[in-house]
Amino acid sequence: MSMPIVELIFLALALSVDAFIVAFSYGLILRSHRFNNGLKLAIATGLGQFIMPIIGYLLTGSIYHIIKTWDHWIGFSVFCLLGINVIREGWQHRNNANDEPQTTNILSLLTLINIGIATSIDALVAGVSIYLDTPCATQETPCIGLVFYPASFIGITTFLCTALGFFLAKKLHRFPTFTLELGAGLILIALGCKMLIEHTC
Repeated sequence: MSMPIVELIFLALALSVDAFIVAFSYGLILRSHRFNNGLKLAIATGLGQFIMPIIGYLLTGSIYHIIKTWDHWIGFSVFCLLGINVIREGWQHRNNANDEPQTTNILSLLTLINIGIATSIDALVAGVSIYLDTPCATQETPCIGLVFYPASFIGITTFLCTALGFFLAKKLHRFPTFTLELGAGLILIALGCKMLIEHTC
């Protein structure tokens, strides 16, 4: 018996929260190439949330317990590095005479990969929960077909939530650049601390 649809909807929305906040943060500071940046962010987070449950599903067992001991440290480190980088760039923009963003307002592939990983750490754990809810939980070989539907649903939900968060942030663009970048950086760092606290306390 697969996961009930209502339970899957709530799981997908819960897993999308971090991606929504990250997208909102970047939506505050990326003023050019907005459609491309928003689409790239949505694809990166959506793919991460699709792939991670499958990985968690397949790694259920001794390997997962090894990964579980340091997965939150990865998320914490990535979020903090992203946040510090945003604040650093904001300080550089602040020193510009016109207080305007520089022309490097395009998300790099490395940044997108980091965001995709950091926002989908919890989805790895969700993959384990999905495995335990499937009929083949007692078998040695996971039934990969049973995780594809929930993973796809989670990925699509995250894609939509990320796009929504990114484009909603446009309403706040009247504020000074440095203020927005400082706020966005602090939000990213706070997300990293939240993830660390949730997994260690």
